[in-house]
Amino acid sequence: MKEIVKKSFLLGLGAVSMTKKQAEKIIKGLVRRNAVTLKESRDMLKKIGKAADAERKRVSKFARQEAARISSYMGVASKAQLSKVNKKLKSIDKELSRRGKKTLKSILKQLSK
Repeated sequence: MKEIVKKSFLLGLGAVSMTKKQAEKIIKGLVRRNAVTLKESRDMLKKIGKAADAERKRVSKFARQEAARISSYMGVASKAQLSKVNKKLKSIDKELSRRGKKTLKSILKQLSK
């Protein structure tokens, strides 16, 4: 009977969408009704916590992948791509400034003759 209660509880919990407080409240109710022991309730909370963490990570990874896919589809650059372009622009700017100063010195030299 206890195994059925546990499985039903875990199934019905929707562990990933439940807050820790909600899970604790439901489990305390099961303990009060002697449906599970204190040890079983602790084990259940640990399992729920692990399942919730795993699901959070999975959903987070999925969200990042979808955001990257949509950004790519829409032609939006990633932070890494923008950083690379920024570095290249700074490099080009430095080179143009260096060449401009060199050219200006050359022109001034010719004008002073």
